[in-house]
Amino acid sequence: MTPGRFGRYVMASKAAAVGVALLIVVLRVVYEFGVTPDNTPMWAAAALLFAPIVVLSTAFIVFGVVFRPIQHPPPAALRVRGDAFVVPGSPILLGRLTMGWALLGTIFLESDPALSPTTRLGINIGAALVIAGAVLPLLRGPRIVVSPTGLNIRAGGRRVLAWDDLVRVPADPLPMTVRAPKLALSIRRPGRPEPGWLLVPLDLLAVEPVFLGSVVEHYVEHPDHRLAIGTPEEYTRLTGVAA
Repeated sequence: MTPGRFGRYVMASKAAAVGVALLIVVLRVVYEFGVTPDNTPMWAAAALLFAPIVVLSTAFIVFGVVFRPIQHPPPAALRVRGDAFVVPGSPILLGRLTMGWALLGTIFLESDPALSPTTRLGINIGAALVIAGAVLPLLRGPRIVVSPTGLNIRAGGRRVLAWDDLVRVPADPLPMTVRAPKLALSIRRPGRPEPGWLLVPLDLLAVEPVFLGSVVEHYVEHPDHRLAIGTPEEYTRLTGVAA
């Protein structure tokens, strides 16, 4: 899979997640503010009530099918950004989270005429803010940026590491059992001669763990290659695959 195709899958998943989330919100708004006993048949009211759940369930299944090629990305799958190689968040997991979050936010919508207009306005503004927060996983979700200066990690916390902070992984195995996929980084510890370990969880990232580890190790061992990080030529030299 080329970086271009990989990137298109990622962008398509984000656009689809936003589209489904907006559809869910519209259906809930129509039900909450448009359905009344006087002007809406019972069958139509029931259909609108359950439509968001049906849409969400269908989207969950379709996401798993359509974006299966990047659910477990093949080795060499990275986004080439020009100034960095980027490991994005898992499009399937983050897309599903966005859609589910949007549906959760619509639960707080309120049209009860028994409440004062000010109270209803405040409640609905709060609901709108929760709904708007559904895009946060797509905008600020987990990712790892491999740049000429080092690693910018947003997974299991935020960490910025310069290449000089990293050392070659020792030959000895990790002194622990690693159950979930993680990126094991050997880092310098100020005041101590021996390096320590930083384990970065990769569960929510679209990357093959062994490949990512080999990429980081390559640039730890070859400082002269770092300035070319992010270019198609460097991607091809690093992976043997045309960008």
